[in-house]
Amino acid sequence: MSHLPAVVALLKAVLQIVLLAVPLYYLLKFLRRTRGFPILAGLLAVLLALYGAARLVDLEVLRWLLSHGAPWLPLLLVVVFQPELRRIFANLGGTRSRATLRKETAAGVVSQLAKAVEALQEEKIGAILAIEREESLAPFTTGGRWIDAPVNAELLLTVFYPGTALHDGGVVIRGDRIAWAGCIFPLAMDERRRAFGTRHRAAVGLSDRTDAIVVVVSEETGRVSVAYRGELLRGVSHNSLVQILGAAFEAGAEAPAPELSAAAPGGKDAPDSAAAPDRVARAIEAAKEDF
Repeated sequence: MSHLPAVVALLKAVLQIVLLAVPLYYLLKFLRRTRGFPILAGLLAVLLALYGAARLVDLEVLRWLLSHGAPWLPLLLVVVFQPELRRIFANLGGTRSRATLRKETAAGVVSQLAKAVEALQEEKIGAILAIEREESLAPFTTGGRWIDAPVNAELLLTVFYPGTALHDGGVVIRGDRIAWAGCIFPLAMDERRRAFGTRHRAAVGLSDRTDAIVVVVSEETGRVSVAYRGELLRGVSHNSLVQILGAAFEAGAEAPAPELSAAAPGGKDAPDSAAAPDRVARAIEAAKEDF
């Protein structure tokens, strides 16, 4: 009995360490995948170096400024990781996709999408196609029409053909279905995107807010671009596009599943891409080697 208080104290210490270490580990793991992590790491390194120098050389004013500026660090984190935080809070009120596609169905979807993009490129017909993945695109379908039709190259060409009612908007691909057409996607507002055309800004804006892959065909040049995680890759070749689209559908096509149907506009039926982001990123990196 005399050892019981010591055992309880030890268990409390272990529990506190676990409760602190586990969330911290997953937080750092999440932050390392964000674009703001290098900024945060560099800033913290500079602040620690300044604080160490202030303590070592006894720079009282600098030390006072650093200690009193610490409460503003949470605000700094909000600014640096604003896109990621916006995506997290947007998903809290949205739905997440869990259904999967059969491998042969996924391959057929990729083939039809690539065929449509190639034809649009040849005719220099402007187009923007968003491939919905784990995060629902339902909140971003402003002005769109619910289509719920199989992915088909000829149908996509008809949608984007100049003069048709929906040609100026974007198309949302959900699984093996054309879910919406004529959608107005949010534009990227940062200064370095101002020179982009409307479709390219919309592609970057949507990919910055979701995990979607957005394919754009320029009506001026016919060049194909792919937006992913807020970054735009221009001049994507046909083979590279097939690889990128294949990577997007790969995670949702690893095991056989019932044929997918986009049953309702709520955003529940789309390929599960939990493991796909790294594959997509690798496919995009490989596409850069074509230049």
